[in-house]
Amino acid sequence: MKFFFLRHTSLKVGSDIFYGQTDLDVSDSFSSELEIIKKKIIVEEIDTKKIKVFSSPLKRCLKLARSISDNVIIDDRLKELNLGDWEMKKMGSISRKEIEKWENNLLTYKIPNGESNRDFLKRLRSFLDEIIKLQEDLMIVAHAGSINGMISNLTNEPFDKLIKNYWEKIRYGSLSLIKIDKKENKIIYIGK
Repeated sequence: MKFFFLRHTSLKVGSDIFYGQTDLDVSDSFSSELEIIKKKIIVEEIDTKKIKVFSSPLKRCLKLARSISDNVIIDDRLKELNLGDWEMKKMGSISRKEIEKWENNLLTYKIPNGESNRDFLKRLRSFLDEIIKLQEDLMIVAHAGSINGMISNLTNEPFDKLIKNYWEKIRYGSLSLIKIDKKENKIIYIGK
C-alpha cells in the first residue's frame, strides 16, 4: 500500500501566527499552487479518480482535496493540533517560558485549552488504524503537524525527531509518500 500525504496550500495568515485548528482560507495564489500540485500528482502517477482521498474538514485542506478529486472522505481526526489559547496569537506574544515548556516536553505539554501532542498522536493513530484495514493506496490531504504525526505513527520514528528533521520539508502543497507492507512501513520521500 502507498499512503500519499498532501499538505494544503499557502494561507491568508502571517508567518509568525499560531493557527492550528483555526479554519483559515487559502491565499490568493491557490490556483497557481493547485496547478503545481496537479503536475506532481501526474508525475507520481496517482489516479485521483480511483484512489480514495481523505481530507481534514478545515477549508484549507477540503478546498484542495475537492479540487483534485470528486470523491473526498472528510475525517475530523485529520485536523491540525488544537493550539487552544495560542490559536491566532503571534508567536512573540506567548511567553518564552511557556514556549520552552512546550519544546522541552513536546509530547506531554498540553497547550492551555488545547491538546498535547500525545493526544494528537492518539487521534491520528485511530484514523490510521481504520484506514490501514482498507488495504489500498490512498491520499490524505492534511496539515504539516498531522502529516508528521501520521508518519511518526506509521514508521515508529519518534515524533520529536520527525519534527526536527522534516518540519521545513513539508511545505505548502508538498507531497510525501510512505509505503506500507507486512515487513516494514518505509518513508519513500518527504516534501516533494
